[in-house]
Amino acid sequence: MKLDFLPPHALNDGAVHHYCLRCRSESVQWRTAGGRRHCTCLACGHAADRALVLDPAVRWWTDAEGEYWHETAGVFVRDIRGRILLFDRTAFPFGLTIPAGHVECDERPGGAAERELREETGIADERLEHLTRIPVPGDGCRRGADAHLWHVYRTAGEVDADLAVHLGPEGSSAVWLTPAEALDRQVTYAVRRLLEECRDALVSSCAAG
Repeated sequence: MKLDFLPPHALNDGAVHHYCLRCRSESVQWRTAGGRRHCTCLACGHAADRALVLDPAVRWWTDAEGEYWHETAGVFVRDIRGRILLFDRTAFPFGLTIPAGHVECDERPGGAAERELREETGIADERLEHLTRIPVPGDGCRRGADAHLWHVYRTAGEVDADLAVHLGPEGSSAVWLTPAEALDRQVTYAVRRLLEECRDALVSSCAAG
């Protein structure tokens, strides 16, 4: 996604903007229907799973080619059997995902990972270990970015799989799967990339424990 169609003031006025990806007007309204998050353009009537959202609270930038990037933090939550916690997203991109979300401008990536873990699963006070920092072009989100810089963490210890998981509004149907099992399921594009990148670290850490 490139931002070359935006009025200059939108890039630095400190306001939140929502633009329709079809007609490019700033007239998008979000709603939840059938358990999924969608938006409708009040100007052209286009219904979609995503829009271009500029939010000064979220870390974003454009690269040398003009591509719109977001920064994201995610957590692999592991249990004693070598499985990881995933859940279905109710907002684009749809599919199984790990607890994750955008890094805000006033927080470090590790703090964002802890916050997203708590908000999306109810799991708190788990020590996190950093695994990798990886750019993922082609990773689209509902806010219009098609590229994300991921900071990836894992829980330092194994979480009890019987622990109650309290999913937030963007998640449903939590499951525990091994990395191999997850790769055979419909996971999001980004999670597939992260599983391929981090699979050895996830499997070896559980084997060592």
